[in-house]
Amino acid sequence: MPIRTCLWLILGSLAIGSAHAATICYTACDSLEGWSVHTLADATVQPSQDPLTGPCIQLAAHGGTVLLSRELPLAAVQGCRVTVSCSLQTEDVLPGPQLVSAAKLHLAVETPSGVKHTSARFTGTRPWQREGFTADVPADARRAVLNVGLEACAGRMRVANLLVRNDQLGVRPLPLAPVANAAHGQLGLQAFPAGRIEWNGIPFQILDADANESGDCLRLAGAGREDWPRATAAPIAVGSGATAIYILHAAFDAAASPARTSDTPCVIWTAQYAGGYEASLSVFEGREIGRVGQAEDLENWQVAWTSLEDAGPRATWGVTKWTLYHDAILQSVSCRAYRGSPVVVLAVTAVEEPSQLREPGGQLLDDEVEGEGGE
Repeated sequence: MPIRTCLWLILGSLAIGSAHAATICYTACDSLEGWSVHTLADATVQPSQDPLTGPCIQLAAHGGTVLLSRELPLAAVQGCRVTVSCSLQTEDVLPGPQLVSAAKLHLAVETPSGVKHTSARFTGTRPWQREGFTADVPADARRAVLNVGLEACAGRMRVANLLVRNDQLGVRPLPLAPVANAAHGQLGLQAFPAGRIEWNGIPFQILDADANESGDCLRLAGAGREDWPRATAAPIAVGSGATAIYILHAAFDAAASPARTSDTPCVIWTAQYAGGYEASLSVFEGREIGRVGQAEDLENWQVAWTSLEDAGPRATWGVTKWTLYHDAILQSVSCRAYRGSPVVVLAVTAVEEPSQLREPGGQLLDDEVEGEGGE
């Protein structure tokens, strides 16, 4: 029986600060799913479309109240600083008789000592822009309810791309099952990591070939493997903020082949953000990816897993970090072959640092108003 030695190199100290991702809640506002709808008197709400944002929710009131409410997961907000933001547009919003009578974003946090209110309120007409606020949620919070809408006022309001984040590090292994197109046995390489594993504090979820009928990895065409798929069958879903994507992969060739540097990328990755923005990563052999069997680190590819067997060639897999700079929600990532060696991807993980951007807001009131609307 072959003796196998598997080595994970822990090369840093990046810790997973929370079991919850930094993104607590994201919705494109393309439907009312997930919201409780509260209306009083003359007020309406419906999904809509806008040329600038695409899907949005449109609310209107004529002296009445219409509020959308949703409960936030308590464990993800207790003891955290929470940022609430959305794309927002108002038209002719006339304030009602009380200070709270306006268009608003509102967070109500129930604690043993009472309810803590934080609101951003808006009146008049304003174009689409990012609005929001930051609130500290006590560790002893019992409930946190987010409200969006018009309270006892007149006017129209549109909301899109609503995002709630805490101040924790978010780490999210991405679901590779929908795009997996091979089992490692089909590669002629038996040595393979399996299950949930960590490198440099980053977890990767390696698929189980027996549990996933499509296989346990993603392979992309290249020299000598022109019959392999040239692109992911579908985008890999993300659905959160992300400051970096970590890719566990290697260029697939004879294990004894020496490392080489190519002037053209072998694979191109694409990130698709909410709102249509895209970013890309070109993966060059000899810089962002090494060969299966290669022992040396590269500029942006670090050997993470090594298998030694008394029969057969050694296999190695490495991690490439793709740094992202866009603060919008990352909807998905995908990849396609370009030119050069074929590539095998074992796992992909998204990491989200807490947002460093101060969210703009309307009039912000904290702990001052009794009887603020919502649950």
